[in-house]
Amino acid sequence: MDAVIIDVPRGNAQFYDQIAPKLFPEGKLPKGWQVHIAGPTESGWRIVNVVPSQEQFEAFARDQLGPTLREVGEDVTPELTFFPVHRLIRA
Repeated sequence: MDAVIIDVPRGNAQFYDQIAPKLFPEGKLPKGWQVHIAGPTESGWRIVNVVPSQEQFEAFARDQLGPTLREVGEDVTPELTFFPVHRLIRA
């Protein structure tokens, strides 16, 4: 299991609310995803996902995220940081 931090410079809630429903229809995460968190930072917008693997996320980014960004006309280059999940504790 891996986590990915996605920092979107100059991103905002309007940007996120435009693409999230296309990526997560009916609010459902892709198979195997554990967590999806999104919110503002001082420089834009941050998204944190816990996914089965970096490779699975990269396929999602290539097959779904990239085309969705092009569809809505957003020219953004998010910064991705991956790290292995040692422990995930849920309520």
